[in-house]
Amino acid sequence: MHHSLAKTIADVDPEIAELIAAEERRQRDSVRLIASENYVSGAVLAATGSVLTNKYSEGYPGKRYYEGQKYIDRVEQLCVDRAKALFGVDHANAQPYSGSPANLAVYFAFCKPGDTIMGMGLPAGGHLTHGWNVSITGTYFRSVQYGVRRDTQRIDMDEVRELARKEKPKLMYCGGTAIPRTIDFAVFGEIAREVGALLCADIAHIAGLIAAGAHPSPVAVADVVSTTTHKTLRGPRGGRSTKRPPPSSRPTRIRSSRMRRCSRRRSSSAASRSSPVAPTITLSSPI
Repeated sequence: MHHSLAKTIADVDPEIAELIAAEERRQRDSVRLIASENYVSGAVLAATGSVLTNKYSEGYPGKRYYEGQKYIDRVEQLCVDRAKALFGVDHANAQPYSGSPANLAVYFAFCKPGDTIMGMGLPAGGHLTHGWNVSITGTYFRSVQYGVRRDTQRIDMDEVRELARKEKPKLMYCGGTAIPRTIDFAVFGEIAREVGALLCADIAHIAGLIAAGAHPSPVAVADVVSTTTHKTLRGPRGGRSTKRPPPSSRPTRIRSSRMRRCSRRRSSSAASRSSPVAPTITLSSPI
């Protein structure tokens, strides 16, 4: 090991080391009830602090913009394969830093600025990126919001259906940050199909429950499923979305802006020969 790697944080920056130690004590000695947080294992801490942080790896395995990707490609592919196996999906993309960028990728894959989107209001338990007005998703797009019934505190599916019929959203979101009830993904799927909307299920807070079979999975009904790798999955900080298309769905190509720019350079004949791929986008931490 190089001598510089053997130095501790205390050797290099005692002030930061002291703050890290204080935060470790705070986490150990207090009860944390923030739904977005969890305690990662020592292995996760070690992996996130490894030499992998030194590498730039724009692009995808086997198709990078930088050299030296032999092992990074294998790490990312391993992450993709594990995500596919865990959630029973056909496609995965393992790249953004958290759930919000994952959701933004969904918007910019499917929507244009000004399109109508629909999600759960923040006061009712939704998420900022589901179209709330202080988020970019509530300013770039025309957002309509549904809520919960006052008497039951459950999502009012009649309201969701009525609002969707009236507003005809291009993209619908279900899921949120504070929903202590089972989410009826099947009904959301029915409503989305009825009004011709795409459905994204944000399962960031219940991904661990879904992976363990304790909560129904939206994979069979949603066009995209977004989540995070931390929270109930107890992994490193990252975002992810996955998809396995229903048998009756028509394949759709979802591409990043960089991929779209590259595709414009192809000849029209080559483009006509390309085969569509199933609707999917999976975004996650590669560790």
